[in-house]
Amino acid sequence: MHAKLWCALAAACLCSAQPASAANTDALPAALKQCAAERDDARRLACFDAEVARLGALPPPPTPEQKFGARGELAQAQERKATPGESRLEKLEGKVTTLTTRPGGELVVTLDNGQVWQQLPIGETFRLKVGDQVTVKPGALGSYSMTSPYGRSAKVKRIK
Repeated sequence: MHAKLWCALAAACLCSAQPASAANTDALPAALKQCAAERDDARRLACFDAEVARLGALPPPPTPEQKFGARGELAQAQERKATPGESRLEKLEGKVTTLTTRPGGELVVTLDNGQVWQQLPIGETFRLKVGDQVTVKPGALGSYSMTSPYGRSAKVKRIK
């Protein structure tokens, strides 16, 4: 992060702990001065978060759809970006944009939102074609099932 941005953020934090005045906000950019002047804690924090994101210091937090099905390292990376109190999806619907088959016959499905799901090698026959609308729902013990428009489903895991 740039030293100038760190200085602005440090000054903003100091200003947010006390009422804003001309003496302690002179070095701040105008947008951060507006944030510092906000009296409501939640609004002030949201203002600072938005301004820092705008400046490119923080990536935007993932949406519930982006987080759906993430496990392991993928989930940990997304949790670091998560917003407290964020809602969780009960299901994910998407359109198949790409299909590949693994050597064992399992499908690898890319959805229109960019997520990639792999069929688990359980021996189930699962047919899909590009353009099909699918639904992914969570199951027991952290598992997921993908349902095709033909009423068939298969266990899947998200790989990207």
